[in-house]
Amino acid sequence: MLHSYRVKYDTALMTIWSPRLPETPEPIYSRIADALERDVYAGVLMSGSQLPTHRDLAKVLGITPVTVTRAYAEAARRGLVESSTGRGTFVRSARRDTGIAINEDIDLATNIVSTPVPVPSRAMLDRAALMLTSSTYAYGCGSERHRAAGAAWIGRRVDPSRVIVTSGTQHALFLAFAATTHLSDTILTESVTYHGAKAIASLFGKRLEGVAMDRSGLLPDALERACRGRGAKVLYTIPSLHNPTGTVLPEKRRREIAAIAEKHGLTIIEDDVCGFLLEKTPLTIASFAPDRTIFIKGLGKAVAPAMRVGYLTAPEALFTRAQAALAASTLLTSPVLAEMAATWIEDGTVARIAEQKRTEISFRNRAARRILEHASGDPRSSHLWVELPRRWTPDAFVEEARRRRVRVASASSFAVGDDVPRAYRVSIGAPATLAEMENALHILAGIGADRVQETVV
Repeated sequence: MLHSYRVKYDTALMTIWSPRLPETPEPIYSRIADALERDVYAGVLMSGSQLPTHRDLAKVLGITPVTVTRAYAEAARRGLVESSTGRGTFVRSARRDTGIAINEDIDLATNIVSTPVPVPSRAMLDRAALMLTSSTYAYGCGSERHRAAGAAWIGRRVDPSRVIVTSGTQHALFLAFAATTHLSDTILTESVTYHGAKAIASLFGKRLEGVAMDRSGLLPDALERACRGRGAKVLYTIPSLHNPTGTVLPEKRRREIAAIAEKHGLTIIEDDVCGFLLEKTPLTIASFAPDRTIFIKGLGKAVAPAMRVGYLTAPEALFTRAQAALAASTLLTSPVLAEMAATWIEDGTVARIAEQKRTEISFRNRAARRILEHASGDPRSSHLWVELPRRWTPDAFVEEARRRRVRVASASSFAVGDDVPRAYRVSIGAPATLAEMENALHILAGIGADRVQETVV
């Protein structure tokens, strides 16, 4: 844990930084530099922050000042800090205007698909600008046109009057959880799941219970047992390109899950955030259980992260509760963004961008699998699930990758409960170029190979 204190040195105020060192086999000075790099990137240490003196940090960590000197020197080599004689050591300014961290890591942790986005037309911008003149909050769930566009993007003959326009899919998921808080204190989900769902469940004081899955996704038999034994009334699931494993649940299992939900009175929250990457996809669970399923879909991944527009549809009783949660959280989604989203859905721009992303991800996925021997998941997925050699823990591997300038996501971020798989997630869509992605993947493969060789010796 990081503890901050204010300690006076003459007229200067200094923040005492007490880092949690990563559990890796690296020397202490290197681990201190790794922790500093992590905390700078996470925003724990801000640009311009003055770091503790060598003597003070040594006292906090129970090491010698010489070790701290080596750590700060390593951090300076990485471009993280700068020192001035008589003044101390300070965090260097990050180049926030480019969105790139000062350490210039290759990002394989952020689950996005970077492709060019067209410049909005003048007519589109003019229509969006008209929304700025509105002096009312009357939009609520969205205008009739915006909700119709959402229904079209969901794409399964959804009644537009049962669509809520949200501020992205994360907001849609928040509304879905809020709409089901009265049903049970436990929410079932896959044994590893989207970390954003874990955060929302924690916010609502709900307990997530993992249900077993295999390389095809959630196991209906395991769900049946969980419903009988745990009394849960809500299931959160990502059947299409599951995050983080990249699996696609077969249609047969979707039908079985719908039947289990009907049998046990289970409400389903179906997250289809990455389903657009599947040109041919199995029918949604909502198709088989429309009266029991809250369905969410959005444009943040399909278009661009800044397009914070999502859509939620739900059965009548749950729709009313989701509508109340909307009013309690944001009142309404920005009609300016909703207008831009509706225009691009209507004129086919979203469909064209989605097709470009499908092509790019399919190409990158094939390239990635040639490098990462133990990667699994659907070949259309924007992220891969990679099993680790026996002697690596997920967190230790992620720290080592960061030390070598590659960022990936540890299985511990996605695990439900204490059983953490020995794996990590690689997101292949974030790097700007294929060459950059391949370079990072070769580094990851090298880390695993080095460790396997060490195990043999």
